[in-house]
Amino acid sequence: MQQITISGTLLSDAETCRDIRGREYTRFKVTCGDTDTAGRVQYTHYHCTCYLSLSSFGRLKKGDQVFVIGRLSAKLAIDEKGTPYLNLNVMVYQASGGYKIEERKNPYR
Repeated sequence: MQQITISGTLLSDAETCRDIRGREYTRFKVTCGDTDTAGRVQYTHYHCTCYLSLSSFGRLKKGDQVFVIGRLSAKLAIDEKGTPYLNLNVMVYQASGGYKIEERKNPYR
C-alpha cells in the first residue's frame, strides 16, 4: 500500500455524494505547490474521496486549506485528443482542516 500525506488547498468546493450502495462520501480536489530547482512553483492536483463521517468536510470551500492522509493510486489515462495524463487519486482515511479562505481574506475577523 502507498500512503501519502498532503497539505494543500481545495481547487473547488467539496461535494457530498452517494455511492451505488447508498453510502455517503465527500469528494474534493486538492492542489499542492512545490518549488523546483529553478525557483518556479509546480502544482500537483489530487482527486480525494473521503468516507469518514466528518460533517465539516461538506463545508470545505474553494481555497480552504486541508491536510489529508490516505492511500494513493496513480493511473495513466488518455484524453479525447489522445494526450496522456496522470490521474492521482487519494482514498482519504485521516483528515483535518486548516485555515479557511475567508480568514485569509480578512485576518482580523
